[in-house]
Amino acid sequence: MKMFQKTQTAALYYLLHTGFQAFKARIKDELTSTSINLEDIMDDSNLYTYYQQGESADFVAACIAANC
Repeated sequence: MKMFQKTQTAALYYLLHTGFQAFKARIKDELTSTSINLEDIMDDSNLYTYYQQGESADFVAACIAANC
């Protein structure tokens, strides 16, 4: 049973990590059209907060673009 828990935890980490990377890539793509570099504006810890709250990538990109 312990092996199953380790495998399940690793799989969950992988799914969350790749989901966050897709979220970040989508925001970066949205901001490319406005010539805003995402890495200059916001770090991963701030973006991860939006990701955990379930905000859409389009909404986050629009908020970042509006504040710049």
